[in-house]
Order: sequence, then structure tokens, then C-alpha cells
Amino acid sequence: MIKQPGLKIASLLLAALIFASCFTALAYAVTDQDLAQISVTASNTNPTKDEIITVTVSIDNYRTMSPRIAAMFLSVSFDTSCFDYLPESEKVLLKTNNDDLTSIAFDGIDKISFAYTYANTKKQTLPNTASEIFSFKLRSKSTVTEKTTAEFTVGDLTLYNGKNEAEYSEIECKTPITDKVTVWPSRPGILLNDSDQNQGTYNENVTVKFDAATGSLVYEGRPAVSITSPYVCDKNGKYTVTVKHNGVDTEQTFIIDKKISNISVKAGTYLTEYPLGVSPDYSAWVLLVTYMDGTYSELPMDDSDISVTGFDPNVIGQQQLLVKYKDRTTHVNVSVNSKAVLSFSIKSPISKTNYLIGDEIDTTGGVLLVIYDDGTSEEVPITKNMLSGYDKAYLGDQTVTVTYSGVSQSFTINYSSREPVDELIMAIDALDLNTINENSRELLTDLINKFNALTDLQKSAVTNIKKLEDASDIYHYAINPGTTTNPVVTQPIPVTTEPENDNDKKDNSNIIWFIVGGIIILSVIGGIIYFLVIYFKRKKEIDEDEYYDDGDFDDDAENEGDLSYGDDIIEEDEDEDKDEDKTKEKAIEEEEPEASGEEEAKPSDAEKTEEEEPEEEETLDDEDEYEVDDEDVAPDDETEKKTNE
Repeated sequence: MIKQPGLKIASLLLAALIFASCFTALAYAVTDQDLAQISVTASNTNPTKDEIITVTVSIDNYRTMSPRIAAMFLSVSFDTSCFDYLPESEKVLLKTNNDDLTSIAFDGIDKISFAYTYANTKKQTLPNTASEIFSFKLRSKSTVTEKTTAEFTVGDLTLYNGKNEAEYSEIECKTPITDKVTVWPSRPGILLNDSDQNQGTYNENVTVKFDAATGSLVYEGRPAVSITSPYVCDKNGKYTVTVKHNGVDTEQTFIIDKKISNISVKAGTYLTEYPLGVSPDYSAWVLLVTYMDGTYSELPMDDSDISVTGFDPNVIGQQQLLVKYKDRTTHVNVSVNSKAVLSFSIKSPISKTNYLIGDEIDTTGGVLLVIYDDGTSEEVPITKNMLSGYDKAYLGDQTVTVTYSGVSQSFTINYSSREPVDELIMAIDALDLNTINENSRELLTDLINKFNALTDLQKSAVTNIKKLEDASDIYHYAINPGTTTNPVVTQPIPVTTEPENDNDKKDNSNIIWFIVGGIIILSVIGGIIYFLVIYFKRKKEIDEDEYYDDGDFDDDAENEGDLSYGDDIIEEDEDEDKDEDKTKEKAIEEEEPEASGEEEAKPSDAEKTEEEEPEEEETLDDEDEYEVDDEDVAPDDETEKKTNE
């Protein structure tokens, strides 16, 4: 068998590479774990003016870092345009010993500085009873008149390790994490054109903003529609905006009364020709209202201030319709044809056939193929005035009839319950994002499970789902500070085990690196075991190969690989007999007297015969191998003759 030293070298290189990867991953994990994580959090990230908040500075991975920290220095600055500092509100939260050196002070402008030096020589680490370092209080300024966002900053951040100043070594820190605080002029508040003062009547568009995920709006007595801040109101009329915060409803009512320049029916929203006996579907029409300030709005024709007159479906020829909105009017010219409808088919059904209770039918995508009595045909869009036979308050399947010029067809739609949607919307509205923390898992999980249990249609009707996503984001950040999350509502919130006390809390932000390190170590061990198995297996095969090459076994080509050792033994015996003969001859020659010079010069015939016999013995054929024993006796007889002479 052929030896492969390259296999051994490749295995060694692979093992070395895996070892290097293992040590690199572990080194990274340990290094990342050894970095301190400072965070600054506010007790309320959405305060109103004159509201007091508490700012807390913490080391998130406190249990990991506390055995190493002997001294620390840092400062926290705040936005003076939003906050005033409350004198003597600073507080040290570390459970320090009496002989520890700690100081905290306000610089009189916008910075609170904190310094801590461990002075007790009997111990070498900070106490590990809490992760908070210090806190202070701020008051939102009463001069805040609009929504303003402020962010805290951390400076002069230095942490040291060592027993005393002479032995101090600096500890590397991660980038600090700080809260962003949004200060509102009022809360719960609704800002109209960025002001918390309601003018009552506006002669311009009104932009509505509010401190909540969603609100509801009623326009001209129409059913409430959900809106998201900011929302632009651009139509003349009466508005009522309602925002729910912490279970409290805040409501603002106002009127928009802009001066109208002109009105017109938007082209493309109505037909200009109608068969005899067919009336227009005014619900599909859109009234375009242009105001003096250059803005415009689009109004549905079912607005209570809009009226259309002047059409008769049974009069053939041109007709002029009068459209009136408030004190403005416009005209639309249409015609009624003499041809009658023989039949029609639904060429394309409406695209939406599933609805929630209370929803109006959406005729988008519906097209009729109409055949007239003069042999012509035409495609006509399905409109709401063609539909009948359904009840939007009825639960289940319903048959809808399409009627066009006395000819009818039907199709089926389905209405589902809206109750679970409304309940979920109310539950999400009741969430207070400022109170979401690591203990909110059960509440958020329940809301997410309710959302996932809805049908796709019901899910699409949950208008404030963004707030639930924000709450999930805050929760994930609370259980794993320092991470960036992208919450997916359809995924359940991970179950976490709440620690019994603060001493049981662990920083798991880098646990993934330890898992990777463990996997690599197991891979290395497995690689070594595999290498050893392959090595010893190859060694055994090589030893066996060398053993065969020594001739201990001989493959007989004529016997197709059968092992044969008979010839080897015979040849071995033959060689031994020859050695014995030579030994005897040597002994006899030593015993013989020295011959005379003449005898040496002229050997006898017997000696010649004796010298020639070995040559004949060496030329024996292989077939006479077994006669060698008889031939071996000859040298002994000749020796006796020689002795007698």
C-alpha cells in the first residue's frame, strides 16, 4: 500500500486552524464581555411641561464588571432648553462603605459629575447589590410650547481597575446608551397646527398631532375613522379628534371654513353616456373643491352639503345636471341613449369579497359586459347603485344582486365579525409605552397572541398595530439592553425567567459568543479524535504492508493468490543440508595430514571425482528436489575412502 504523508500534514494544519478560530472567538467574547456598558434612562420619556422626571445612570453588566472596578469618573449633560435641574436632587445609589470616597455635584449649568474611588483596603471591588450608580431629577420647562426632543450625553467616562492609584489600569467601555426624551406642551395633548391652543375656526388646512399611537376623527358627523399623527384636515366642515392616553380621552373640536374659489366634478369619476332607464351612480363621483388660498380637497358626493339635480333616465338625449356645494354650483353634461340593454355578464367580479361588519362594499375591479338591442356591446364598471340584496350588519355569506337597466346577475360576499378587532384596538390604545418594562411580557404576549389569532382581513383592520410593535421593541430592549431589535408582531415574545433577586441577574448580551466558542471546541475535539483514528488505522495498514513485503507470506501466481509455503520449506532444508556438508568437509580437511608436493601437483582420480560431484549436485533440476537427501550421503562415503587411503 502507498503511504500518504500529505494526509497527516493536512490534518495537522486543519486542527491548528480550528484551534486558532476557537481561541479567536473566545477572545472576542471575553473581550466584549469585559467592556462596561453605561446607560442613562429617564423615568418618563414623554413628560409634559412642569413635569418632574428622574434620570438614572447605571452599569448594565454590573455583576460582570463590579469585581474589576476600583474607581470611576463620569458626567451626564442634559438639554437646558427643555429641562431645569432640581437642586440637591442628586443621589448616590451604590451601597458604599463609610470609608469609600464618593462625590456627585452639579456644575451650575448643564452637567452632573460623579466620582467614586474605592478606599477600603480589605476589599477590592464595588458592592454588587445594585446596578444603578447615581440619579438626579429634572423639571420640564414651563416655556415649552411645542413638541421638543432632548437627548442625554455622557462625558468624562473613565473606569479604573486596581487596588490604589499607583496600580490603576483603565477599563475599556462600550458606547453609552442614553434615552431620548420628548417634552410636550400638554399631555395627553392634541396639537392643532403645532399649537395646543384651539382657535375653534380655521380658514386654512389644519395639521393634527397627538401623543399617542393613533386617534380617531369624526368629520361632519360621519362614523369615526382612525388616523395617525400627523394628520392633515383639508376639507371645510366640522372635525372632532379624540386621543386616548392612559385610559383618559382627550378631545378637540374645530371647524375649517376656507373661502371657496370654484367647484367641479372630477373627470374620470363619472360616465357621460347612459342607456335608457339607467341612472348615474353618484357615489362614484368625486367633487373637486378649490379654495382661495390655492389648496383643494376632494369630497365624496354623499356629503350632506352636496346635491345633484336635473337627470331623468327615461328621457333620450342630452341632459344637464346641476351640482351644488354650499353656495357654489357647477354643471355636468350627460346623454341618454335610445338603445336598450338585452343582457349582460359579469366580465370581472369585484376584487374584494370579504368584509367586516359595517364595511361598505368596494366595487373596485368589477366590470359588466353589456349587450344592447342594436347588436353593440360595452364594458360598464360596476357601481354601488347597481347593487342590492345585502346587509352590511349581517354576519356570514350574502348574495349580492347586480341590476343594470332591468337585467340582473348575482355574486356572493362574506361579512366577518369586527368585535375582536375593536377589542384589540382598545387594548392596544390602553398601553402606556412609558410603563413597558421586563415585567410586561405576559401583557404583550397576550396582545400578540390575540393579533395572531385574527384572520388576515381582521389583522388589516387593526389600525394601531404600530403601537404594539413599539411596545414590543421597548420590552426587548428592557430584557436585553444595548441591542437593536426589529420586532415582528407575528412572532411570540421570548419567554424569560425572572430572577429571584438582583444577585441572580446575568448579562447575557454576549452569550452567543460563548455558544459559538463551545461549538468550536467540540469541533476541535472531534477533529482530533478523527485524526487519531485515521492515523492509527493508517499506521496499522502500513505495518501490515511491510510485514507482507518481508516475504513471510508469498502469493502463488499459479494458484491465483493461494498462500503456499511448501517450496520455501524444501529450499530451506536443502540449504541447511549443504551447510552441514561444507562443515563436515572442512573438518575432514583439517584432520588430514599435509599431502606431499607431488600429490598437490597431481591429484588422484578419486579427488577429481570428489571435486566434480558438487558441481553436478548444484545443477540438479527442480523436479529432483526430493532426491537431494540421497545425494547428500555421497560426500560421507568419499570421505571414508579418502581416510582409508
